[in-house]
Amino acid sequence: MINKMLKSRKQKGFTLVELLVVVVIIGILAAIALPNFISAQSKAKESSVKGNMRTSQIAAESYATDYGGAYPATVGAAYESYFPGGGNDGATAGNPLTNPFTNKTGFPQAGSAMAPTDIVTNRTKSGVAITGGDSGIQYSIINSGSTQVGYAIMGAKADGTGVSSTSPSTTLVLSNM
Repeated sequence: MINKMLKSRKQKGFTLVELLVVVVIIGILAAIALPNFISAQSKAKESSVKGNMRTSQIAAESYATDYGGAYPATVGAAYESYFPGGGNDGATAGNPLTNPFTNKTGFPQAGSAMAPTDIVTNRTKSGVAITGGDSGIQYSIINSGSTQVGYAIMGAKADGTGVSSTSPSTTLVLSNM
């Protein structure tokens, strides 16, 4: 009689309680894993912005090498030709950068001119507003008086504020200063 009950029990499948326990366990595991996954995605996108910033910096330095130490005064065809795939000739633009937050492509957007003290100020605070356009990267010239002495490159997070440096309360600014 007991053997007969065990055989019929095996043929019926899982009980409702057993299925609910499994669903609850899966829900708990998802609740633990999902925030970590979202955080990892955000960090990966910020790392991609930092890579785009570095590409912009290399283009500015390459430009300066070919133009006797003068950095690009603005974002234009001459600067854009120094991006990967460009002709390094001042005319043939390279490949635009892809903003990982919006998937739009473009070259850095020109920001307003800065003074050398602005670099220090921006580096020591968080939440700096970035006008990066489609690429999410802002290229600004640095002036000392009326003379251009360098450049500053900043990248934007999804909310339009600057990507932080190693400390979350700072802003990463790539510059020759």
